[in-house]
Amino acid sequence: DTGLLQHAKYTTPNRHHGYCVDDNARGLIALTKYYSLRKDKEVLNLIQKYLAFLFYAFNQENGRFRNFMSYDRRWMELAGSEDSHSRALWGLGITVKEAPDSSIRNMAMRLFLDSLPAVENFTSPRAWSYAILGLQSYLSVYGGDIEARKTRDFLAKKIHELFKNNASDDWNWCENTATYANAILPHALIVAGKWIPDQEMYNDGIKSLEWLLKAQTAPNGHLSIIGNNGWLNKDGNRSMFDQQPIEVKALIDACLDVYISTGDKKWFEESERCLSWFLGQNDLELPVCDYKTGGCGDGLEAQGVNGNQGAESTLSWIISLV
Repeated sequence: DTGLLQHAKYTTPNRHHGYCVDDNARGLIALTKYYSLRKDKEVLNLIQKYLAFLFYAFNQENGRFRNFMSYDRRWMELAGSEDSHSRALWGLGITVKEAPDSSIRNMAMRLFLDSLPAVENFTSPRAWSYAILGLQSYLSVYGGDIEARKTRDFLAKKIHELFKNNASDDWNWCENTATYANAILPHALIVAGKWIPDQEMYNDGIKSLEWLLKAQTAPNGHLSIIGNNGWLNKDGNRSMFDQQPIEVKALIDACLDVYISTGDKKWFEESERCLSWFLGQNDLELPVCDYKTGGCGDGLEAQGVNGNQGAESTLSWIISLV
């Protein structure tokens, strides 16, 4: 009745961890994109449920989304992380673009605009990036919103400056360590660079995405995701495991946007190569998705697939598939 639960113990919902804004925002993305594709009215109730969760999560007093809610429906903070706030914006922006009807679009638009001002004071590059993707989806419907365009341009230039100040031929990255949700950063440059337009920003985004894909390609050609047990640093030290489904989804999103903007089939093939990671073309040659449940394991670990099928991983798989 409340929203999407955050975690699972194997395939059983784990109520100890309750709910979070992140996953309900991802749920909106999955279902609005799916509705746009299939016009399946059975998902409309879930879209409303996840949108209502985000509405309830927004703290009018500080302009921020709370993130974590316990199973007994108590908010665990007055404001969540910057990343969770911007993921909510991302989900709302896509809901504005893909909304099945005007009432859902208007609701998502109102909440998007109420929560947008906070991002200008954020310091997380990934939060800037998620906000840019949400803004671009919003602007595809409300392209005349000058303030939204200004915010997109402002955030994109901040990310671009990080790349220009830190990137080199052998380390085409904006930080000294490549950590989580990496592809979201070049993706934001690509999307913003195309529509500002800023050709240098667009080209730098594509070059960084190419570098990121190369850094995550095994000798035999399959996708080998940077593990979260140590990440990849500038000195070349890299963790092989645990590999997270969210990384694959971010790569697919970015590759498809380059394909749409260039028409170069290479990028569609790259997105297919990334999708095949879920299906077993990975370092352990094991499927990470589960056709019996429709879910997805929480990661690829050294000893096998993590048997827990949490919301983030399952939604990463579903959004990738859609």
